[in-house]
Amino acid sequence: MRVFGRLLSARELDVLHDLPSRLTIPAIAAAEGVSENTVKTHVRSIYQKLGVNTRSAAVREARGRGLV
Repeated sequence: MRVFGRLLSARELDVLHDLPSRLTIPAIAAAEGVSENTVKTHVRSIYQKLGVNTRSAAVREARGRGLV
């Protein structure tokens, strides 16, 4: 999926799909089978690639772009 000329990785897309659920970072990490720090890294990257600064803005932007 192209976003501002950059690609979201498959793992970033997995995490992005978990963001609207309002799961906590530890819960997302457990669901994805990765560490909390890995989820935090993916979230920061998602924010940067979508040009947002908050989880709710990321969800809005992703929905607007048809990513979730």
